[in-house]
Amino acid sequence: MRFIHASDLHLGMIPDGQKSWGRERSNALLSSLDKIVDLALKENVDALFLLGQSFHFSPLKEDVERIRQNLSRIPFCHVFFYSKPDLSYHFLNSAIFPRNVHILKEEQEQLYIEELNLEILSLQEKADRKKALEHFTPEHSGAIPVLLCNVSREEPFPQNPEKLQALPFSYVALGGEADKQILLADKVVFSGSPEALSKENLGEHGVFLGNLDPLQKKIDALQFIRLADTQYISLHFRLDTGVGTEMLRNRLSDEIKKRGMQHIYRIKFSGKRDPETHVGEDLLPQNSRVIEWIDESVPEYDFYNLYREHSNDLIGFYIRSYLKKGNENLSAREKDSLHYGISALLSGGKK
Repeated sequence: MRFIHASDLHLGMIPDGQKSWGRERSNALLSSLDKIVDLALKENVDALFLLGQSFHFSPLKEDVERIRQNLSRIPFCHVFFYSKPDLSYHFLNSAIFPRNVHILKEEQEQLYIEELNLEILSLQEKADRKKALEHFTPEHSGAIPVLLCNVSREEPFPQNPEKLQALPFSYVALGGEADKQILLADKVVFSGSPEALSKENLGEHGVFLGNLDPLQKKIDALQFIRLADTQYISLHFRLDTGVGTEMLRNRLSDEIKKRGMQHIYRIKFSGKRDPETHVGEDLLPQNSRVIEWIDESVPEYDFYNLYREHSNDLIGFYIRSYLKKGNENLSAREKDSLHYGISALLSGGKK
C-alpha cells in the first residue's frame, strides 16, 4: 500500500505578510495541495493522509469547493482529511465528497477501509490519547493498523523509543508541527507543513511518501519529498578586524547567490570588527529577501588612541573611567559596557 503523509497546510495564511513577498508566500501555501495531489497522481498512491490544521481560518464555501475539486482528481486514492466538530467548520462538514474522501470530524474515530485492508485510529488534539492507545484493538483480524494523530504543544507525543516501538501500529502519522521530525525510523513521523510557515521553520519542507508491506505489515520504504521551492535559511557571519566593508558585501552576496535568491534569510553577525566596517542591510544584493537582521558584532577600538584624541570631551572622560583600573583588569561585563558605550557616543547616541 503506497501512501502520502502530509500535514498542516494552513491554507489562507500569509507568512511574512508585511514583506513584499508576503502574497507570494500565501500563494505557495494555496498551491501546496495542488502539488500533493500531483504527486499522488504521479506515484499512484492508495492513501493520502492530510493531518494537522489544513485551514488557517475557518473554511468558507469557496475554500471547501476548491478542496473538493482538487481531491476529485484522485478518485482511486483514499483521502483522510481532518475537520473540527463545530459551527466554524460548517461548510466543510456539510459538503458532499466522493466515497474515497473521509472527513474526520470527531475527537476519536476508528474506521476500516476494506479494499486496502486498512484499520485507522484517528485522534484529534483533545482526544484522550493515553486511553485510546491502551484500548485500541483492530476490529478486523489481519488488517493493517495505522494511527493518525494530531498533536498539540500542550500535550506532545511521547518520544521514548521503547514506547514508540511498542505502539500497536504499522505506521503512526502525526500532525500539528510545522517542521518534519522522525521520532522513530519507518514508524512514527511528523511530516511537517509542505511549506514553511514562518522564519522559525528552517530547512526543506514537503511530504513523506511511503509503502506499507501488506504481508509484513511494516514500512518497507519511506522517503521525504521536497515540495517547497522557498526555504528560510539562517546565516551567521563571525567578523574580525580583517573584514572590511567591501569584503563583507562580497561575502553576503556570494552566500546568498550560492544558496538561491528565492530563499528568505535570517542573518546574524558576531565577533569583533574594525570600527570602520559598515554592517548594514544596504550591503545586501539587490532583490534579496531578509526577514531578520541581527548585528551583535562589536567594534574593536584602540581605546588609548581614542583617549588621546578625545582627552577633553565626554568620550575621553568615559574611556578614562574604565581604563584607570587597567584594560586587563576589566571584567567581561565592563569590557562590553565600554565597547557599547563608546559605540553609542561615536555615533551620536544612535548605536
